[in-house]
Amino acid sequence: MDMSSAMIEDVDDLDLIPDDELEETYLERIIGLREMFPRSVRTGGAFVVNSTKSSSIWLYHFVKSAVWITTTSAIILALPLAIEMSQIQAADEMKKVRQEKLFAK
Repeated sequence: MDMSSAMIEDVDDLDLIPDDELEETYLERIIGLREMFPRSVRTGGAFVVNSTKSSSIWLYHFVKSAVWITTTSAIILALPLAIEMSQIQAADEMKKVRQEKLFAK
């Protein structure tokens, strides 16, 4: 048995098909990568992805609640103050106009 016949036996059917004729989806490529990494790496990667997902969901809900609390508190506390300030300013302007008319010649 010479070297050329040994090399031919090592070639499988997919190696004979040109690369541009192979139609492989990304999912098939990712599934094929499973053989490349040991189980511990895959398990660790899955843990990191799941932890990141759950942390992101928790952070989203926390920020949503914080924005809601801040906005409603600002509306409840600051809006009446702003309305009162505008009423005081309008009353001061009316008082000023009344004094100008009173003391005008």
